[in-house]
Amino acid sequence: MQNFKTTYQEHLELIENKLLEITSEENFIQPFSAAKSLKYSLLSGGKRIRPVLVFAVVNCFNLKITDELIHLAVCIEMIHNYSLIHDDLPAMDDDSLRRGKPTNHMVYGEGMAILGGDALLNLAYENLFEIAINNPKTLKIAKRISYEAGINGMIGGQSMDLEGSEFILTNNSSIEDKLAYLKKLQELKTGGLIRAAVLTGYHYSEINNQNIDFNSKLEYLFEDYANKLGLAFQIRDDLLDVLSNEDTLGKSIGKDSRDNKLTFVSLLGIDEAKDFEKKLYQEIEEIFLELKKYNLNIKFLKNLTEYLTNRAY
Repeated sequence: MQNFKTTYQEHLELIENKLLEITSEENFIQPFSAAKSLKYSLLSGGKRIRPVLVFAVVNCFNLKITDELIHLAVCIEMIHNYSLIHDDLPAMDDDSLRRGKPTNHMVYGEGMAILGGDALLNLAYENLFEIAINNPKTLKIAKRISYEAGINGMIGGQSMDLEGSEFILTNNSSIEDKLAYLKKLQELKTGGLIRAAVLTGYHYSEINNQNIDFNSKLEYLFEDYANKLGLAFQIRDDLLDVLSNEDTLGKSIGKDSRDNKLTFVSLLGIDEAKDFEKKLYQEIEEIFLELKKYNLNIKFLKNLTEYLTNRAY
């Protein structure tokens, strides 16, 4: 895994440099507090999993990481970080710690945190438009990112999440029905931007690699991978909220139980949630076997998946 770690670090440097470039002072007509707010959250570190996923998929097709691709990838990261700013607000998840630092609204106040998140979202779309103007072939990618970030993706899942506690208290349906609700919720909320990242890498490769038979089955395999990865990633998050600690996690723990939230742990218990996560990664292994039939270079994508699997409790 040493080569993986080196490559991952190189990817992080590309991402951080592009984010610094986009948020440099010269790009803001005034040093607004909202600009300081968005930079506080955006440049506070993190694993940058979504943009790295973009690179990992492109690597499957043996394509180089171009400046245009980095630009597309960090747009997804900006959208992700806007969602974190808003998620942490008292009206949403009401959290005071993120990546080991006080959350945005704890530093800048609720109003400025809302504006910082709004500004970050709009900055992402400004950059998506800039990319599409320079290369109209990327319009399909920009549209998919927008779709997965919107009401039929992440925001739809966030809406279901806010209603989740009420669903537990008022719905007399079976555990199977509640699990179906929860899976749909997380396929949208967490899965939306993971799907956006994977399919950005796929469609960018489709535009730039003429040696592969890009077809509906191949696209489905990558989308299925993204859906299963998103669910497994969220199950691990739910487990970490119960089993980890603030120093390790860099954010508050135990808040799901505090807020009576519908999670895989609250619904299934710790052991069954672990079993479900394991089952999803086994299914991902089956997808990798199918991808091998296309002679793709899946090594980095597999290593990234293993890295995400092994996030310590």
